[in-house]
Amino acid sequence: MTFPADYPAENLKGKAATFDVTVKEVKVAGEAKLDDAFAKSLGLDSLEQLRGLLRGQLEQETAGLTRTQMKRALLDRLAADHDFDVPPAMVEAEFEQIWQQLEAEAANEDDPEAARKEIEADKDDYRSIAVRRVRLGLLLSEIGQANNVQVSPQEMEMLINQAAQQYRAEDRDRFVQFIRSNALAAAQLRAPLYEDKVVDFLFGKAEVSERAVSREELQAAIEAEEEASAKPAPAKKSAAKKPAAKKPAEPKPAEPKPVAKKAAPAKADKPAAAKPAAKKPAPAKAEKPAPAKKAAGKKA
Repeated sequence: MTFPADYPAENLKGKAATFDVTVKEVKVAGEAKLDDAFAKSLGLDSLEQLRGLLRGQLEQETAGLTRTQMKRALLDRLAADHDFDVPPAMVEAEFEQIWQQLEAEAANEDDPEAARKEIEADKDDYRSIAVRRVRLGLLLSEIGQANNVQVSPQEMEMLINQAAQQYRAEDRDRFVQFIRSNALAAAQLRAPLYEDKVVDFLFGKAEVSERAVSREELQAAIEAEEEASAKPAPAKKSAAKKPAAKKPAEPKPAEPKPVAKKAAPAKADKPAAAKPAAKKPAPAKAEKPAPAKKAAGKKA
């Protein structure tokens, strides 16, 4: 063989070389026998225990995928049924977050310049997505406040402790103190759970029909919705990866409690949300439903 011209060792760049290789053993993949011995090789007691664990995992994944489908259908319905003006400043802040992420992703493409041109061509569409996110955030927050949807102190404590685990042990106490002393940071941390509670409230009011579907059908339905909400498909593959082209992240309404401070923009892929209070609404994080590997599920 010939060493590559850019090989890191100067004395070997572009040089021809011969390698003598001795094959000591050859292995091929074989079919695993599903029995107690196999389960024990995985650290379990029996094959039945393994089957139970897999069954529980599949059921959990199916429930998550089903909820994702139902939630998307619900938010699409809310967006279709409600049309009202939203604060331009909130839209601009949300759009800037989206745009910053798009530009960062375009910079990592093989052809950054071509990727930037493609997102520029769809700039108006991304602004429309920012409007949708802000409107849904305001709407969900209003629904939650009107129906006394709340996150309990115990649930909030659990959220803080979970978030603290992302930091080094020596930094966790400082993070906890920051969240407890900063109303805006606490609202942003609370927002994903608060939205889930509002969505659950709406599910409880909705007429839901059920039918059995395969994992493939359920996954295909979600992917079809993602494509339906996608940006116009680019002709070249050099397009930047667009978060909204897959599925716009839906809004996380802030907890309906007055926040005196001016709201800071949420993360780039998280829509801003607001409270229908007189004070400046605080944006909040959005939950972007993560695609799940699901088995058969139920569809709304």
